Amino acid sequence: MPAAPRPSPPLPADVILLNGTSSAGKSSLARALQRRAGIPLLHASLDTFTDMFLWDAVTGPAERARCHAAGVDHFHRALAMFAAGPFGIVVDHLILGPEWNTATWAALVGRRVHFIGVRCPLPILLARERARPDRQAGLAERQLAHVHRNQTYDLEVDTSVATPEECADRILAFIRQRA
Repeated sequence: MPAAPRPSPPLPADVILLNGTSSAGKSSLARALQRRAGIPLLHASLDTFTDMFLWDAVTGPAERARCHAAGVDHFHRALAMFAAGPFGIVVDHLILGPEWNTATWAALVGRRVHFIGVRCPLPILLARERARPDRQAGLAERQLAHVHRNQTYDLEVDTSVATPEECADRILAFIRQRA
C-alpha cells in the first residue's frame, strides 16, 4: 500500500496580494488559498468595502463616485489594521492607478508581501461578466488597460487555463520555495 501523501508545510503568516480586473477570479482564488494554506488566512476584499453601499439607493454619478472613493479609502485603512495583526492575509484587490498602489503598499508596510498578478483574457472576462448578474457590463474591459500597468509581480497566474485550486497550489509552492 502506498504511503499517504505528506501535507505541505504550513504557509508563513505573510500577505498574498492578488491584483487583477473584475471577474478575473481573484475571490475564487482567495478562497482556494484559504482552504489550502495550512494556516488561518484573512480574506480582505475590495468588493466587501465598495459593496457596503446599497447602490440602487445611490443617486447620480457624483454621489456614486463619492461613495466608491469612500469604500476604497476604508478598504486601505482596514488593510493597515489587518496587517498589524498576527494572521496571514489574502488581499483581493484591483489596483487602478498610482494613488491606490501607494495606499495599498503603505497599508502593508512591515509585512512580507507576495505580489501576484491575476490575469485572464478579455473574451473570458466578458463571458464571466455576462454570467454574473452583479457585474456591470464592460467593467473588466475598462479596468484591463490600467490594472497591470507599471506593476512588477512576484508571480502571475492565468485563471483561464487553471482552476482556482491549481492557481492556489502554484502560488503556495512559490511562497514556500521563497521561505
